[in-house]
Amino acid sequence: MDGTTPQSSDRNDDETYVGRARYYSPANIFKVARPEIPRHIFSAELARAMADDTPTGWTPLDIGDQIGLDEPATTPLMLARYGRIRAGESLTAAFRASGEFYYVIRGEGRATKGHETLHWHAGDVFSLPGGGQTILTAGSGRDSDTVLLVITNEPELAFHGLDAPAPEAAPTRAVRYPLADIRAEMDKVRTTQKADPDASGMALHLTSERNGNADAAHPTIKLAMNSLDAHAIQRPHRHNSVALTLPIRCEKVYSVIEGQRLDWAQYALMITPPAARHEHHNEGDEMMLSLVVQDGGLYFRCRTIGFSFD
Repeated sequence: MDGTTPQSSDRNDDETYVGRARYYSPANIFKVARPEIPRHIFSAELARAMADDTPTGWTPLDIGDQIGLDEPATTPLMLARYGRIRAGESLTAAFRASGEFYYVIRGEGRATKGHETLHWHAGDVFSLPGGGQTILTAGSGRDSDTVLLVITNEPELAFHGLDAPAPEAAPTRAVRYPLADIRAEMDKVRTTQKADPDASGMALHLTSERNGNADAAHPTIKLAMNSLDAHAIQRPHRHNSVALTLPIRCEKVYSVIEGQRLDWAQYALMITPPAARHEHHNEGDEMMLSLVVQDGGLYFRCRTIGFSFD
């Protein structure tokens, strides 16, 4: 110390910083209450997106207020939307996200992000880097009127107060998973998965390649195509990550979530709450198929995925 007396402005600055301090001492901080994430199915939003007279635009699947958030959200870390694009028209967005994940419910067209353009068809899954401008253009043919589901991690970035990265710096790459390739890859592993008594389900995880190695499509978000044989039950289980499930083929399929039945409807996105005991039933005559999107990356990173059968 040099014995120098602090100047008045220094003292005022210090008082400003000290004045910002707050102290909080609950008896048990682990019991701090938060609004629960509900079982939910977005039937009305799907009907709006699929209606013949719906113009090009977005239909957010937003329950942010219900789960105590200040920003639009479907879960605390993910936001889903249906996008409707009339044939020959374009839909543009600039999501505050580090990754964008799409399922093509119907139609065909192309997605452009910066200097990259990929083409998509009904049944495809594709991803794009977050940040920058996304331009989605439907084809001009008779069957090109398009409906997409898109899921981003916008609530995650809002929680941290972060801006979207530049697309070239985003952790997600532009990748297309054609429907035919997904089905072929699923057929390869079904026999092995069915023979494993500890299998959590018959699922194909959709990943990409970074630095020469297969890796998750995004640090937070995990994608999987899930299946269940006709007249079969996926045994009860739970996990700490939220699951967003998009039913694709689902005649006479339903879930039981903490004892409550939730009937599936084709392309109506569903929420399975974190840590909720749930099971899936297929009472139909054909294999169930669904896209499952989870925020599991953070839980795997922290070794807290919490998966169990019960």
